[in-house]
Amino acid sequence: MKSLFVLFVLLTFPNYLFAQGSLKGRVVNADDGKLLPFANVFLANTTKGTTTSDQGEFTLTQIPAGTQELVISYVGFQTQTLNLEPDQMKQTLEIRLKPHPSQLAEIKIKSKRDKHWNQRYELFTSLFLGTTPHSKNCKILNPEAIWIAEDSTKTWLTVGSREPLLIENPALGYRIKYQMEGFAYHQKQGYLSYIGYPVYEEMTPKRSSDPDDWRKNRALAYYGSLTHFMRTLHQDKLESEGYSIQQMIELNSSPLNALLWQNESLNNPVLTGFPQYKVIPAIKPRSSVIISRVSNEKQSILSFRGGLQIRYADPRERGSGEGAKSKKEEVSVIELLNQMVTIQPNGQFHPVMGILVSGAFSLKKIADSLPFDYEPTALP
Repeated sequence: MKSLFVLFVLLTFPNYLFAQGSLKGRVVNADDGKLLPFANVFLANTTKGTTTSDQGEFTLTQIPAGTQELVISYVGFQTQTLNLEPDQMKQTLEIRLKPHPSQLAEIKIKSKRDKHWNQRYELFTSLFLGTTPHSKNCKILNPEAIWIAEDSTKTWLTVGSREPLLIENPALGYRIKYQMEGFAYHQKQGYLSYIGYPVYEEMTPKRSSDPDDWRKNRALAYYGSLTHFMRTLHQDKLESEGYSIQQMIELNSSPLNALLWQNESLNNPVLTGFPQYKVIPAIKPRSSVIISRVSNEKQSILSFRGGLQIRYADPRERGSGEGAKSKKEEVSVIELLNQMVTIQPNGQFHPVMGILVSGAFSLKKIADSLPFDYEPTALP
C-alpha cells in the first residue's frame, strides 16, 4: 500500500538544541480586535506549548534554536501558522486569527453519526495511530470531536475534528495535542495523506520502570524512521547508520533509460506494487541524490528521478565480512512529488507534501511519533 506520509512529526539532533529565551505575544480576533483567551499556541512537533491567558497573552520559554513553526488555533477560527526565524523570537507578536463562520455549521452536519461510524472510526485510528506494537494502547481521548465523511462512491474517506485531538501514548510516554488540518484516504488505491500540528507533553511515570521503558521505546520508534533517514542523509552517514539506497528507474516510459540499461541486469523492486520500476543493483552514494552546489551544513537539497529503494538494517545485527547482511531488513520506497525537497539538519523536509513514501517508512504513524526536541539514545 502506498501512503503519502504527511506528518509534522520530525526529530532533531541533540547538538542542534539550545535555549533561545522566550517568545511572547497575544492573540486577537482579526475582525474586531477582541482578545482571544485560552487559544492554543505551540511550536509544532516540540514539547513547547501553552494557551493564552484571559487577556489573550502567551509566553513560550526555552525556545529551540533554528527556524520554528508557531501554530495558533481557536475553535471557530482559521488555524494560523508562522515560520519564525531566530531574530523574530525577540519580538512581541500579535496574532490576528480570522473567524471561520461556516466552520461550526459544517462540523455540526458532518458530526452526525450513522450506523457505519464505528467501522469508519476503527479504520481511521488504524491509519492515523498506526498498527505497530506501540499503537496498541495509544488512544484518542476525545473521539467525540471527530467527524468522518465518505463520498457516495465509497472511494474517499475524509476526517476532521472541531477541536485539537487529545492523544495519550503510554508506550512512548507522551500526551499529544494534535491540531488536525486534513486527512484523506483513497480506499481503492490505498493512498493516505494527512497534515496537522502536534505538540507533546511528557507523561508522569506511574511505575519505577516507566522512564526506562519510554527511553527504549522511543529509540525503537526513532531508528529506521523517515526522520532518521533524512537526518542521516543530510549528515552523510548512511552506511554507518545502517542505510543503503538504490535507484529505481522507469524503462517503459523513458526511451533513454531503456537504451542506457538495455544490456544491464536489473532487479525487480523488493516491495510489490511498483511494476513500472526496475532497480539498479548498485548501491547509490549520497552524492548521487543530493545537489552539492546548493547543499551546506544548514540544508541539503534532495533531487532524483524515478524512485529510491531504501534498505535499513540495525548495524549491530550485521554479520562480519564484506557484503554481510542483517537478518532483519526493512525496505521503503520514496518518490518525489516535487522536483526537489529541502532537508534541514533536524530531518525536517519541505515541502512536507513533496514526498510519497511506501513500505516501512509509511508504517510508523502517530503512535511512533516523536517531538523535535527528543534526544535519541542508543538502541536497547
